[in-house]
Amino acid sequence: MRLFTTAPLVFVIVLSITSLLSGCKKTADIVIPPPGPPWITFKLPGTPQLLANAINALHSDQSGRVWIATDSGANYFQRGSWGKIRDSLRFSTDGVNFRYAVNSIESGKFSTIWFGLDGGGVRRYREGATRAVWTTYHYPDLTYPVVQSISADKVVNGDVWFATTNGISRFLPSAANPEFGTWQTFLRPYIPSNQVYASTINFNDNTAWFGAQNGFALYNDMLGDWTTFELPPAYNYRINSMAFDKSGTVWLAKLEGVTRFNKELGEWIHYTNSNTGGQLPPGEIHAVTTDLESTRWFGTDDGLVRLRDTTWTTFTTANTPELPDNIVTALAYDRMGNLWIGTKNGIAVFNEAGTRF
Repeated sequence: MRLFTTAPLVFVIVLSITSLLSGCKKTADIVIPPPGPPWITFKLPGTPQLLANAINALHSDQSGRVWIATDSGANYFQRGSWGKIRDSLRFSTDGVNFRYAVNSIESGKFSTIWFGLDGGGVRRYREGATRAVWTTYHYPDLTYPVVQSISADKVVNGDVWFATTNGISRFLPSAANPEFGTWQTFLRPYIPSNQVYASTINFNDNTAWFGAQNGFALYNDMLGDWTTFELPPAYNYRINSMAFDKSGTVWLAKLEGVTRFNKELGEWIHYTNSNTGGQLPPGEIHAVTTDLESTRWFGTDDGLVRLRDTTWTTFTTANTPELPDNIVTALAYDRMGNLWIGTKNGIAVFNEAGTRF
């Protein structure tokens, strides 16, 4: 018995060493290109593939594509190449005039891409599908046709959440056939206001969070319950965008100022123009994202603002010519660690170590 079991073991070891050496040789032949400049700008007319300069939203999916939502359709960018989707997103709110305005984009489970339209409901694209490639959802499935934000559970059931200015809709894919599913609608008192502008998934515990006109709410799928939070009156402004870091802290970009909240610690911190010594610009904060660690980014009406640990830095067209506009509307990291910055007049991509695509 020992001879019988030892022989295959020796064979496996020799094969593993051979494979390892072969793999090293192949790796040595790979040439990794040097990084590009820290800043790159994409805008019309210099980037003719871009459908429009005014950017509504940005999203990086699991395959490495960066999706760009505009009023003229959607772009995507991957490994230096551009693509666009326009006709498949066309809709009409009056039966006469056609529009292509996309407010939000999200990738979901089961190879789906979801497009939230500014009056045309939701379009779902199923990659690799041979039928029902595109599906449109309207009322009564969707509570309202103007979709402000989309978030998707990519880990467990594949649920997709839609934030609108008339409540929240939820799509639950069927376990038997995820092409189909059931819909739910949530209005007050589940949420502090029916005017919902932001949604995100807390990757730390897979809870769904929603930013509204006068507070925010979270839904815990494991418990099947809702929890609502109201901001103190002095800081109670509409929530435009939400982002988490690895500590479980949520950052809220608001109509005025920024709030951070850690539910486990019960810790609130509110940042305004006055209590940051003017380092956070006054006015609307359109977008927020984090590197998951110690760096947070805010898109404001007066530039791109970075909070790293406790240090504030502001990037504007005056000190950063590559930034196409001071009104920063959307932010997203891609899989290569580049920060994508959407503005009212084009896109900038930033990476301190050099951009890589």
